[in-house]
Amino acid sequence: MPTEEQIRQLAHSLWEQEGRPEGKDREHYLTAKGILEEQEAAQKPARARRPAASKSAKARTRSPRAKK
Repeated sequence: MPTEEQIRQLAHSLWEQEGRPEGKDREHYLTAKGILEEQEAAQKPARARRPAASKSAKARTRSPRAKK
């Protein structure tokens, strides 16, 4: 998760790139937060992003019982 300082710095850069418009601080903040979160998610291995199966589901698929 990006820190507040990272979000603020990127939001400030976005604000400057757009010519320092007034009244868009919230928009720049949310855009910066989204960018940083996407970058962070892209850096994580694919395996870490997949939801884990529940223990009961794993137990059912690995049951050694013979079919009757």
